[in-house]
Amino acid sequence: MCLTSCLRPLICLVGLFGLAVSQSAAAVAAAAIEIQSGTHILDSEDPARTEFGALIYLSGIAMRSDHEAFGGLSGLQISQDGRHLLAVSDKGSWLAAELVYDKERLKGLRSATISPLLGRDGRALMGRANIDAEAITLEQPGNLAGPAYVSFEGAHRISLYREGVAARPAPEPMTLAMPRELMQAPANKGLEALARRADGVLVALTEEWLDAAGNHIGWLLGGAKTEKLFLRRERDFSPTDLAFLPDGDLLILERRYTVMGGPGMQIRRIKADRLIPDAVLDGEVLINLTARYGIDNFEGLAVRTDTGGDSIIYLMSDNNFSSRQKNLLLMFKLKQKP
Repeated sequence: MCLTSCLRPLICLVGLFGLAVSQSAAAVAAAAIEIQSGTHILDSEDPARTEFGALIYLSGIAMRSDHEAFGGLSGLQISQDGRHLLAVSDKGSWLAAELVYDKERLKGLRSATISPLLGRDGRALMGRANIDAEAITLEQPGNLAGPAYVSFEGAHRISLYREGVAARPAPEPMTLAMPRELMQAPANKGLEALARRADGVLVALTEEWLDAAGNHIGWLLGGAKTEKLFLRRERDFSPTDLAFLPDGDLLILERRYTVMGGPGMQIRRIKADRLIPDAVLDGEVLINLTARYGIDNFEGLAVRTDTGGDSIIYLMSDNNFSSRQKNLLLMFKLKQKP
């Protein structure tokens, strides 16, 4: 029987991919790590600049660590008070840390721990097809220790960690019911971006798996049945993460890379009433940054509401475990209150 009765599956992906072949139990204990941070100036030609499209840049840091498992950060969540971070990596790890501020400016991370994501047997996931975690979304927004959904590429699936990512995933089964056609998606260009709407419906988008019209394929999961939707592809941008604003509008983080132009990123805002079956999503571009701003491979997006009612947006980059790339954590404020 599938995990949620309201999800009427086309197929459950459990057992098809040999999930969770593992290491010893000792290997899954969370390890304390040191993370060094440095200030990231977003516009080196105008360091005092704060306005970038519809967002105000508050602060940012570049992070590094000597720990071999640090890097590849692909999914992000921030606690409601903005004091803690939870991330997942594309090598099957989760990272937790306390955010350090100088007044309201990000300064660094402390009390950081890292540990493998677990399989149903309580052991660390192994094998490239099984460990590629790309996004995380929470059942209780801002509660980093609560139930969490994690999407994976390779063996495309969404796993529910009912007791938080430090625990093993739900056993009956460990994955949500997914569309049969998702099995045809490319291993490294499939299920990528994920967010949970206030009504419990999950929105999932694929990275570079396109329909005949060139749109990114996605789904609404959690209603009476699985419903398809699409994202209009803009130039060579691909979606990497999703997050909801308090008014129900959806933010879509997208990245691009070209040999001549280097990395680029943008965020599109999709109106809440557009999130319906068979819709082709499109919306206002809130921010668009090019290589000039020292950016990198942005894959993580999180939103929280501060005490003044402003939406605070966090972006995180994936360095692909390369010394030539950066792990960035940037912090913005939406100009207009949603």
